[in-house]
Amino acid sequence: MDGTPGSEDILHFEPVLKGSDAVRARARGKALSAYQLCLVVFDIIVCLIAFGVGARVTGLVWLIEGRPAEIASLLLLSLVLVVFFPTYYLYSYHHIFLFKKHLVNLFKSFCWSVLTLVMIFTLYTYPELFRGVAALLLMVFVAILLLVLSTFYWRYLVNFLKAVGTSFVFAGIMALLIPDKAPDVLQDWSTVLIGVFLAAGMVLVGRFFLVQVVFNKWMRRHFRRQVLVIGTDEEAKGVTSHVVRLNAPFWVAGFAGSQEVNASEMPGRKRRLGELRDVPEIVGKEKIDEIIVTDESMDKAVLVSLLDYCTSEGLTVWFPPKLLPIIDMKLYTDIFCGLPMIRLCSQKKSGFFNKVKHSLDALITLPATVMLLPLFTVVGLAIKLNSKGPVFYRANAIGKNGNPFTMYKFRSMKVVDNGFDIHKDYVTRLITGEIRPETEGDRPLKVHDDPRITSVGRLLRKTSLDELPQILNVLKGEMSLVGPRPCLPYEFEIYKDWHKKRLSIRPGITGLWQVAGRSEVAFEDMVLLDLYYIYNRNISMDMNIIYETIFAVLGKRGAY
Repeated sequence: MDGTPGSEDILHFEPVLKGSDAVRARARGKALSAYQLCLVVFDIIVCLIAFGVGARVTGLVWLIEGRPAEIASLLLLSLVLVVFFPTYYLYSYHHIFLFKKHLVNLFKSFCWSVLTLVMIFTLYTYPELFRGVAALLLMVFVAILLLVLSTFYWRYLVNFLKAVGTSFVFAGIMALLIPDKAPDVLQDWSTVLIGVFLAAGMVLVGRFFLVQVVFNKWMRRHFRRQVLVIGTDEEAKGVTSHVVRLNAPFWVAGFAGSQEVNASEMPGRKRRLGELRDVPEIVGKEKIDEIIVTDESMDKAVLVSLLDYCTSEGLTVWFPPKLLPIIDMKLYTDIFCGLPMIRLCSQKKSGFFNKVKHSLDALITLPATVMLLPLFTVVGLAIKLNSKGPVFYRANAIGKNGNPFTMYKFRSMKVVDNGFDIHKDYVTRLITGEIRPETEGDRPLKVHDDPRITSVGRLLRKTSLDELPQILNVLKGEMSLVGPRPCLPYEFEIYKDWHKKRLSIRPGITGLWQVAGRSEVAFEDMVLLDLYYIYNRNISMDMNIIYETIFAVLGKRGAY
């Protein structure tokens, strides 16, 4: 997949519709939403019935009869059981059609839900733990414990925080419903225990019938998704054969690629539908929902053009890990029909996401700015005492869609206008591929032993404190907390067209590259990490990146 001279002009895809119009049009035609709605309604009804039966068995139903607040508290507790279903992809085609995987994820989800119920009971049973000094000490202890454990069990930490948050929300709602005492259902564990066991059994049996019998057999044709495989190599044959053998809820419409294939030799007698340039026509004709790319010879510029087309059309794209090895090395891969795959999906709600992201930037940055004022003062004094010149360095940077802006940093060099020849020469060689991890050994891919850096500046760079003033750029709307890092004008000038795709959104103070690679990966791999973020970004990923940045900075990983 290495780029070749002139490859920028090889192939560019044009979407049939543009942007969100295509995404909305495709979303309206998908039956998946009906599939999900049916499962959601089923899960909620089953949990409500299970807790209702539990209340009748223990006699609670007669105790709370005619008391709406008590009944509402019972129903709220039953809904806790489905809180983690989306977390474990229990409404996803790719995961639940495999019964064993479905069963394991149901078990994990119920375990976290039970923990959430225990937390709700604890909040009511031992309220003194959450008051005064005891609450502060408990919070400090838990925070330290989580920080230590999160390095090894990050996924479980996210679930734990979700359980804590859910328990506080549900306990708060019940406190509003019944302000003077604990709800009757929380004064006796028996009703909840019976409800949990009944719900687990009923959901397991009911979902087996719905998914394995109704949807995967009786109504299979209505819920099966159309897939196009781009490539005619052995990997394409292997993926297709896997889908056919598992009787997965997908229909491989055929292949797209430059090489002809003999349909009689292909799995399921699938045939070649056209060349790569014919993909838009094939997508429209065959009503394709998802695309699997297996062609290892595809140029990166063509690959990025294909990704742009797919995201504008609302198509999800899958890759075998070896096609984008940097993603497989640095990030967790997803699962497609039991196969480890890298997923890039369209931003179906990008407008809403951007508004939420801007709001979170403001909510986090405003108080952070106030809290950091003492640190700003100390750093400013250290810079002034160490060398002559201003405290802040104003860099001309390139932001979203190639628009220039002034980026703020703490000055770390002896003279502000000392020329850029050293850095310019280095990044030019980095971008063109002359400098790579294998040529630098264990050293970060940054300028080494720069004579312009002051002693204080070196400390600021090692701790990444020189980047802190960029919160001012976030407040101005020029940057975000999370996103691809901005570049300098002379870097932008030597970017290939597909490199510039990393600046299609607002740049960030930190990003996926900082926590997954941070000066330890080649430039084009860094661009691929940025593109992975752009195509898959969501609030949860942003929160994870912000959290992981703390460890990257404390560990000085990649700093120089």
